[in-house]
Amino acid sequence: MLPLSGFKVIDASSVLMGPYASQWLGDLGAEVIKVEPPAGDSTRQTGPSTETGMGAVFMGTNRNKKSVVIDLKKPAGQEALQALLAQADVFMHSIRPQKLAAIGLDPGTMRQRYPQLVFATLHGFTESGPYGGRPAYDDIIQGMSGIADLSRLQGQDPQYFPTATADKTSGLFTRIANQAQVESQ
Repeated sequence: MLPLSGFKVIDASSVLMGPYASQWLGDLGAEVIKVEPPAGDSTRQTGPSTETGMGAVFMGTNRNKKSVVIDLKKPAGQEALQALLAQADVFMHSIRPQKLAAIGLDPGTMRQRYPQLVFATLHGFTESGPYGGRPAYDDIIQGMSGIADLSRLQGQDPQYFPTATADKTSGLFTRIANQAQVESQ
C-alpha cells in the first residue's frame, strides 16, 4: 500500500512544474487525472518521439496518470471539470488567475463549493507582486533569479542550466506540500 493510495488528484497544469509534481503524487499511489485542452499539453511536442503527440518530456512527466480532454472555455467543459472536482482531494492547475476567475474556478468560489479540496495553484509569480498574472517559464525564472549568471563567476558567459531547474524544484516542493496536506486530512 502506497502512502497516497485512495486519494484523487485532478491535474489541470501544463508544461513541466505541475505535471512533474503530480507525477510524484501518482508514484506515491494517488489516482491522478490529467486534464488537457483539445490541443493537448504543449509538451506533447517537446523532445524526441516515435509517435506524434508523445514527446519525451510529456511521456516523462505523465506516467501513472489517467487523461481526459476537457475544453474549459466551454460551459460543458466547465461542468465536466466540476464533476471531477466533486470527487477529488486535490486540484492542481497552472491557469493564470485572470483566466481562472473568468471560468468560475477562482479559489474563493472553489473553497465554498469544495471545502475538502486541496487547491494547488502553480504560478511563477505571486498574484499580488509586480509580475502577477504574467506567464513564467523555467528560463524566465533562471534569468530573473540570477541563476543564469552563476556561470560568469566561473569565467564563462552567462547561460541557463542545461535542465529545467526552476520547474523541477518547484514541482518537487509542490509534491511535498500536497502530500503533507492530503495526509493531514
